[in-house]
Amino acid sequence: MQRLVGSLLVISGCMGFAGSLCRDLSLRLKLLKQIRGIYENMKYYIAYQKATIPETLLRLSEKEQEPFAQVFEELCQEIYEGSENFTVLWKKKMDKVLLHTPLKQQEKKLLYDFPFCLGFMEEQAQAGALEELLRESSLQIEGLEREKSNKNKMIMSLGVSVGILISILLI
Repeated sequence: MQRLVGSLLVISGCMGFAGSLCRDLSLRLKLLKQIRGIYENMKYYIAYQKATIPETLLRLSEKEQEPFAQVFEELCQEIYEGSENFTVLWKKKMDKVLLHTPLKQQEKKLLYDFPFCLGFMEEQAQAGALEELLRESSLQIEGLEREKSNKNKMIMSLGVSVGILISILLI
């Protein structure tokens, strides 16, 4: 009886681990879609409403969800204080936000690249530069969606299989 209960616990533990891997993949996809939405909103505020970067960040802080809303508000305040260069400030704040996310380095780079697309261009050129980041984020999302559909089934199957294998070995 104890072996049966132990086997069931091992199988459920392996399934739980596989489920957490699938959840991380879903969270990555959600964060990438949120990043794309941020860039779409930035493009709108900059190109059509002629908003400055601090104004754009303030509007995004009111509109966006966590983990980005609070950071955009902090960025806006620190830009007005003029304490540091915007590029350095952006990198520091994004490091803080992205520290506990399952995003890969290439996906994090989408956020890190934002200050470099601004420069001293007028608003239409800035919106055009944001279009490149939007295109890149869309490509990342498409790739991750394809990967997710294939990997979720495989991860869950392997999780159950490994759990059964370990149970057999322990019995």
